[in-house]
Amino acid sequence: MSITLDFDIQQLDNKRPMQLHYLPAKIVGDGECTDVDKHFNNYTRDTPEFGKGILSNALRGYPLLGKRESVPKGYKGLVLQETDENQADRQLRLTGTFQDFTYWNYDKVPSKGDGYQQALVMLEVAEALAAPISEDALENEMKLQQQAKKENA
Repeated sequence: MSITLDFDIQQLDNKRPMQLHYLPAKIVGDGECTDVDKHFNNYTRDTPEFGKGILSNALRGYPLLGKRESVPKGYKGLVLQETDENQADRQLRLTGTFQDFTYWNYDKVPSKGDGYQQALVMLEVAEALAAPISEDALENEMKLQQQAKKENA
């Protein structure tokens, strides 16, 4: 099985920016949502009693608490749509881009314990691990480690 991304680099800047909501729900359906402003966004409220920037709304009677998040600097959010789900080889095409979105929790204030927030931490860890280390920094670290061993002995 293979996955093919069907777009070129010029499309990244030409696609219309989209307004996204990450909902804690499984919605059986595929396609564009209509009247999101009328049926959802009009009911979104600031909820300062839960903290700065916390939003509230409801989905099918379930309370939602959310927060606007930006895509990390240096990254770009992509919306990809599968062209034919019934094939072994999957093909995804670019339908839009985004720089920020609202993510929602059921009746729980967004926090550092949320999956998205933890994924951002892992991005920072991956960048730190992949960053080049200069010879001087490596030598300094080795000297510090040797000095620490002598002090503990």
